[in-house]
Amino acid sequence: MQLVISDAHILDDDLDTERLGIELAAVTPLGGTWLLHGELGSGKTTVTRGIVAGLGGDPYDVSSPTYALAHRYKCNTGWIHHLDLYRLGDGEVWLLGLEDMVSPRDYLIVEWPTDFGPWANKWVADLTLNVIGDRRFASWTYKSSD
Repeated sequence: MQLVISDAHILDDDLDTERLGIELAAVTPLGGTWLLHGELGSGKTTVTRGIVAGLGGDPYDVSSPTYALAHRYKCNTGWIHHLDLYRLGDGEVWLLGLEDMVSPRDYLIVEWPTDFGPWANKWVADLTLNVIGDRRFASWTYKSSD
C-alpha cells in the first residue's frame, strides 16, 4: 500500500474542476469514498459532477445535497451516494444508517465530512479545495495498492 499525496493543482474554472473529478474517478476503486473539504463555493459539488461522470453516472443529475443531506446517482456498478454533512454534528452522521444503505459496489462522496464517519469502505480519500482570488487549488491524499 502506497500513500499518494498530490501537489496543489490549479483549477481555473468549473470545467477544470469537473475534469479533475473525472481524473479522480479513474483512481477510485469499487466502493471508494471521497471526503471533500473546502469552504462554501470552493467547488465540492462541481468536482462531484466530474466524479459522477467518470464513474458512469449522469453529471446533470448532480446538485448540492445541503438541504436534503443526501442524493443518490446511478452509475455503472451501482450507486453513488452524495452526502452533505454541513448541518450535522459529529455524532449525528451515525444516525443516517450509511452502513446499511451503502453496498460494497457503491461509492460515497461526502461534503463537509466529520472525523468520525461510518465510511462503508476501507478506501477513503481526502480532497481539499481552496479558493484564492479567481482560482481554485486542489490537493488530495489516498492509499494506492500500486
